[in-house]
Amino acid sequence: MRAIVLGLLVVLLPPAFPQVQAAGPKTYTLKRVSHYNAVRAQTDSTPHISACGPTRKGQIALSRDLLRQVGCGARVRVTVRGKSHVYVVNDTMNVRYRRTADILVSGVSRARALGVTSGKLTVLRPGRPYRG
Repeated sequence: MRAIVLGLLVVLLPPAFPQVQAAGPKTYTLKRVSHYNAVRAQTDSTPHISACGPTRKGQIALSRDLLRQVGCGARVRVTVRGKSHVYVVNDTMNVRYRRTADILVSGVSRARALGVTSGKLTVLRPGRPYRG
């Protein structure tokens, strides 16, 4: 009788240490990918200060819905037109945007030349929570 009860417990109870599945990188579809410059006309009165710290080369601004999921300081890969680049999430965009990324570039003419398109964002390393 004791063997039957132990056998049933082994079959019916979940394992003490459940199997942890390795999760792949989180990917988001971007409805809009644009480019901006760190100047007052395109940011606010403090273009040298971003939402997550000082403005720096190789940064990307995300819409607030994505920034809350990805976090400040996250390393992300953005794929546009078949080409991928890695950026650090360091800024946020106006509250009206959703599923949008804005890549910091130098020069207004370069930002205009790169234009606006759609793309894909892959989180390589999550960042710290954004509370804004």
